Amino acid sequence: MRAPRLPAPPAALKTSLLTVGPVPPEWGGKLRGGVTRFNVTLLEEFRTRPWRHRIEPVGVLIPPPQRIHRRIAERLAPMPVFMQPEGGRPRRFTRLLLEEQRPDAVLVNNIAAFNGARYVRAQHAVAPELPTIGVVHEWRAIRAKEDEEQAGRYRAAAQEALDHLAAVVFPSRHTRDVGTEQLGLRYPERALVINNPVQPAFADPELAVDGDRSGIAFVGSFNDRKNPQSLLRALAGLPGLELTLQGRGPIEDELHTLTAELGLGDRVEFAPFVGHRRHVRSVIEVMTSAELLCLPSRSEAFALVIIEALAAGTPVAGYGPTLIEIRDRIGIDIGEPIFDPTPENVATAIEAVRSRTWNRARLRRAALDAFGPDVVARHYARLIRSVV
Repeated sequence: MRAPRLPAPPAALKTSLLTVGPVPPEWGGKLRGGVTRFNVTLLEEFRTRPWRHRIEPVGVLIPPPQRIHRRIAERLAPMPVFMQPEGGRPRRFTRLLLEEQRPDAVLVNNIAAFNGARYVRAQHAVAPELPTIGVVHEWRAIRAKEDEEQAGRYRAAAQEALDHLAAVVFPSRHTRDVGTEQLGLRYPERALVINNPVQPAFADPELAVDGDRSGIAFVGSFNDRKNPQSLLRALAGLPGLELTLQGRGPIEDELHTLTAELGLGDRVEFAPFVGHRRHVRSVIEVMTSAELLCLPSRSEAFALVIIEALAAGTPVAGYGPTLIEIRDRIGIDIGEPIFDPTPENVATAIEAVRSRTWNRARLRRAALDAFGPDVVARHYARLIRSVV
C-alpha cells in the first residue's frame, strides 16, 4: 500500500522565500497595480501548491515609504506582512528580520524603483551571502525623470542593486533590452525573461468566454502614458461603436471633457469605481463582454492587461512591442500591434481586429498555457532553487 502524501513537503525538500514588495487591499495594502498583482499571484501559487513548487513563503516585507494598516493586514493576509517601523534604521531592521525568519532566498520586486534598490543595498550590507533575486517590472522610475541628475541617481542605485543580485528577471525581452541598450546597465550572469502571470481569477475553469459581445474595452490607469485620449479620438471616426473605459487616474476629468467635446456621450461608458472585493470580477465582466481590448499606450514594460484580455477570450489592439512578443510566445494571432498610437493608427488597428474571426476559447487556452499562475510560478521556483 502506498503511504499517504503529507499535507506539505518536509523541510528538507522546501526552499523558504521572503519577498519584498507591495500587497493589495485584500491583504491590507493600498495598491492594486501590476507589481502588487504579480507579488500576490506568485505567493498564492507557492502557498497553495506546496508539493508542486516546494517553495515556502515566510512572508512579505513592505519597503518604506509604503505604509499599510498593520492590524488589517494581520487579519486579512494569509501570511505574515512585515514593515519597518517609522523612524527605524533600515540595516538594523533588515538584519533582525532576516535573523528571525531565516529565508533561504529573497525575491525583491521593482529594483528599478528606489525602494527596491535601497532594500537590496541594506540586505547586502547585513547578509551579503543570502541569495537575492531582483525583478525589474519596468524602467519608468528612471526613464520618466526629467531632471537628468535625479535620473542619474536612480540609474546608479539600480546598477548597485544589480551588482548585488544572484539573478535578475524581466517580464519581457523588451524590458530586458531597454536596460542595456537605452540605459547602459550591466546585468548579473543570470538575467532571465519570465513573463508575468495572469491573476488566479482569470484562470478559473468556470470563466466563460463564449457570451454575446459588443464594443471596445479600455482597462488601465487614466494617464498620458496609457493614452486613452487617442482611443476616444479614434472612436469619433468609428460610427456605431461603443467604448467602456475602466480605470482611475489623473486625467479622468480631461477624458470626460473630451468625450463631451467629441459628441461621444451616448457611446462611451465610464465604468463605476468598485471596491477591492469586486474589482477583479468587474474587470473580467468588462473584458468578456467586449469585442476587443484596446491599449494605445506610448510605452509598456509588459502590459499584463493584454494577457488578461486573452485569458478572457478577447483579442487586443495594443502597444506594438509587447503585443508582438506575447504573440510570438503564444504562437497564434492575438490582435493588431500599434507602434505609433495616433488616433488614425488606433482606428486602423481596431478595424483590423474587428475584421477577423476569433476563436475565443482558443485564445483563452493559449494564454493560460503560457501565462497561467502555475506555469509562471514553476519557472520562478526553478530559478529560486537554483540560486540557493
